[in-house]
Amino acid sequence: MRAVVFSEYGDESVLAFTDRPVPSPAEGEILVEVLAAGVNPVDWKHREGAVRSDRPFPLGMGWDVAGVVRRTVPGGPAVGESVYGMLPLPYGGAYQQFAALPASAVAPMPARLSHAEAAAVPLAALTAWQALEAAGVTAGHRVLVHAGAGGVGHFAVQFARHRGAHVTATASARNLDFLRGLGVDEPVDRGTADLTAAEPFDMVLDTVGGEVQRASWHLLRPGGTLVTLPEPVDEAHRLPGIDARRVIVAPDGEALRRIGALVDDGTVRVEVQSVLPLHAAAEAHRLSKEGRVRGKLVLSL
Repeated sequence: MRAVVFSEYGDESVLAFTDRPVPSPAEGEILVEVLAAGVNPVDWKHREGAVRSDRPFPLGMGWDVAGVVRRTVPGGPAVGESVYGMLPLPYGGAYQQFAALPASAVAPMPARLSHAEAAAVPLAALTAWQALEAAGVTAGHRVLVHAGAGGVGHFAVQFARHRGAHVTATASARNLDFLRGLGVDEPVDRGTADLTAAEPFDMVLDTVGGEVQRASWHLLRPGGTLVTLPEPVDEAHRLPGIDARRVIVAPDGEALRRIGALVDDGTVRVEVQSVLPLHAAAEAHRLSKEGRVRGKLVLSL
């Protein structure tokens, strides 16, 4: 089967387009013919060595898949059914013609989505979903999402609005209208705004890290929650009375069923900036690392 792998950590040049054996599903796993694979920042971080696995080289790439079931398990999806899901971290294997993953990690593909659009959903949407769950966001809460136009961000703002929260989100000036279209109450230009003047938030979702995390502590009310995604909680800057936790996404087919229902009823929109062919994986990584992608990038097989 066609696949993108890498045999050493490094820049985009280490990615290789090659042939590999079709994976053999383990107990509880299904085999999916991959028609599209999502691209996430964790992909290039894995390639660079920031996220490592204990498997030998060459290593597979990517975690988001959308495709057709070719082998299943009792109680699993039917052979021939279109599904979407994510492989468990830290082992990649989505940038290839076939992927083996737990039956519990997939859900029926939303009817209104193409395979390319569906592949943009799992890892980013589940990250946003699990982050809001961790913070207990509910109606009336004030939520701030950093980088609200990105992959995780554009799902987080929609899920928060669905829960009845008041949503503020940061983005570049060119994406402020996009945020308004997603229902964001207060789109904020990340280049000029002073968020310290805003009413304190019940939750801040940090999708960026570094100085963004450090500044976010001071934007929360007492009892509020800071959820960080790209890096651990910086204990040196912890403030008393503020809950803080890091969320690392886990596969969840049942949550994807619920997310799919929100997509199909028009509550949640999936933004795909570009669909590139599998052999352009290096270009997709370069674009992702630039940090200016609106929504998601997807590889088509």
